[in-house]
Amino acid sequence: MELVLFDIQDNRFALRASAVSQVLESLAITPLPYAPAEVEGLVNVAGTVLLKIDLALRLGMGQRAADPHGNLLVVMTGHENIAVQVDRVHNKINLDESLLTPYVDPGQHNLVCGEFTLNERMVLLLDERSLDMRQMDPTGVPEGGGGLIGFDLNDNHHTEAAKQSNLDMATVTVEDSDETYALHMAHVQEIVEIGPLTQLPGATHEVQGLMQLRGQALLVVSLGGLLNRPNITPARFVLVVKVQGLQLGVSVSAILGIERYARDAVQSVAGSHDAQLEGYLNGAATREGHMTGLLSMTGLLSPQAIAHYQRFLTQQTTFMLHNNHLAASAVRRMLSFRLGSERCALPLGLVDRVEEYSPSVDLPEGDKSLSGVIQIKGEIAPVIDLRGMLGVQPLETSSYVVVRVDNEPWALIVDRIERVIDIEEANITPVRNQQNDYLNEVGKLDGELISLITLAPLTLAAKRQMK
Repeated sequence: MELVLFDIQDNRFALRASAVSQVLESLAITPLPYAPAEVEGLVNVAGTVLLKIDLALRLGMGQRAADPHGNLLVVMTGHENIAVQVDRVHNKINLDESLLTPYVDPGQHNLVCGEFTLNERMVLLLDERSLDMRQMDPTGVPEGGGGLIGFDLNDNHHTEAAKQSNLDMATVTVEDSDETYALHMAHVQEIVEIGPLTQLPGATHEVQGLMQLRGQALLVVSLGGLLNRPNITPARFVLVVKVQGLQLGVSVSAILGIERYARDAVQSVAGSHDAQLEGYLNGAATREGHMTGLLSMTGLLSPQAIAHYQRFLTQQTTFMLHNNHLAASAVRRMLSFRLGSERCALPLGLVDRVEEYSPSVDLPEGDKSLSGVIQIKGEIAPVIDLRGMLGVQPLETSSYVVVRVDNEPWALIVDRIERVIDIEEANITPVRNQQNDYLNEVGKLDGELISLITLAPLTLAAKRQMK
């Protein structure tokens, strides 16, 4: 049984690796009005909107107990994908099922479905099916409704409700320049936290700069600037929109939620000639009695404005290419290999050679992290068994991958050499790691997760040896 290990507070848990499709850094959360307490909100993962579940609360550990700076796991429950926050993701392991003590309850899927011991520590196995949120019920809904709670369109019990919801108008409600606005949900591709901006010389006042989004340059404009409002509160989020073929980011200071309104709820303003506003909506949730301006995307970003931004971006091509942080390489070429059943990879540029495995020579009173030394091409190389470092069970032990750190050779024991692979940068996700961890990123290739190895701990070891 292949499992993914992770921590929440001081507790260790596991999920079936087949149920974990992605490991990500924390993402911006869009609040979901009237959702149950265990639903933190919505997150956007590569254009797909997922429910984010407070796993710590589900486990009875207290609300928001998970580290907000930890990792995000995208979990397949069997019917839908959801996201859960954890403090830290470890490597995958292969567990002999005979070592698992199951918790049997034939009446339902238990969240904790078993336990096992690994390195003298108890690990609780979770059942991903118990995280299915299709039947969640809204809470605190005021009379007259409001908010956005999803349901299964294939469920006959909800067919009529689904038809009715299609008549409603979904909006993203935001705050900027101390005013509240709503945009049609159909215009918003995703919502992300604002990142470092590269200022552009000669830009108009509403243009905040260029931001990197998955290796691509995104032009970010301020919502308040587009509306000629003063910049009062710093922008924290960016709404990614696509208008007339041009992708833009619209920055706002806060995301208030995703809300539905009846289409006839838009109140027009008599005598108004403001093309940027379709009308006004009665504020929902905590903004009862507050009027929310419903923005017109074509009025906010007119064809003339889009043409101006397009010309401006064309003129700035040279500027963009000279900013290294906006010119990320498209792919990484790596050598893939197996550590036990775990598929791993190293950047090809770090690999000096591959050698057939031969027994190493033990060092008396040596560093416990070393597995001895071997002689390769007349040089003495310390041997590192990465399988032990990553908690992986050895299988066949067939080769050494020889790398160089500060021009000195190191031999890494691997079970099997595979091949040279190319992984797109967009498919590589950092994971939180300690200074002495060999795993700092996870890549995805052909639907399979690959652990990307860092040699930073070897650099530290080399420095210790020199002292």
